[in-house]
Amino acid sequence: MLRDKLFAYHQWATQRILSHTEQFGDEIYTKEGESSFPSIKETISHIITVEKLWLLRMTGIEKPEVEYFHVETAGDAKQAFMLLHAEMELYFSSLSEDQWQEIMPFTNLKGKSFIETREEMLFTFINHASYHRGQITSLLRQFGKEGTTVDYIYFPKENR
Repeated sequence: MLRDKLFAYHQWATQRILSHTEQFGDEIYTKEGESSFPSIKETISHIITVEKLWLLRMTGIEKPEVEYFHVETAGDAKQAFMLLHAEMELYFSSLSEDQWQEIMPFTNLKGKSFIETREEMLFTFINHASYHRGQITSLLRQFGKEGTTVDYIYFPKENR
C-alpha cells in the first residue's frame, strides 16, 4: 500500500537526517542559525512533538494535550523517533481500510476546527516533516556542513 511505503520512507528519512547530523556532534545539533526554529535541536523537537499530536488525533482525541519532547542530542532524537514510530506502526497495523478513510474531527493548536481522514492526517505529518528536514539541511549548510539526500527517489534504491 502507498500508505505503508510513505510511512517507511518517512522513518528512513528521519533516521537518515538524524544520523547525518549526529556525525557533526552536539555543537552543530544545538548551534543557532537562520530558520523558523533557531537550531536543528529545536526543529527536531518540533517535528516529534507534532507527530505525537497527529497520532493522538488519529486515535480520536480531538484536542490532545501537547507532549513536548526534549531531545538533547541527535542520538536522543533517533531513539525517541524509533519509539514513536514503533507506536505508530502498531496503531496503523490495527486499522482497517474503512478506519483509514473515517472522517476525524480535531482542533489545531490555534483553536481552529478541521476534519480529515486518518489517511490525510498521515500525509499531512509526513509532508510537514519533509518541509522541516529541508530546513535542517539549510541549517547544516549555514554551519559549513554538507547536507544529505532524503528525497524519496533514494529510498527505494536503498531499501530493495
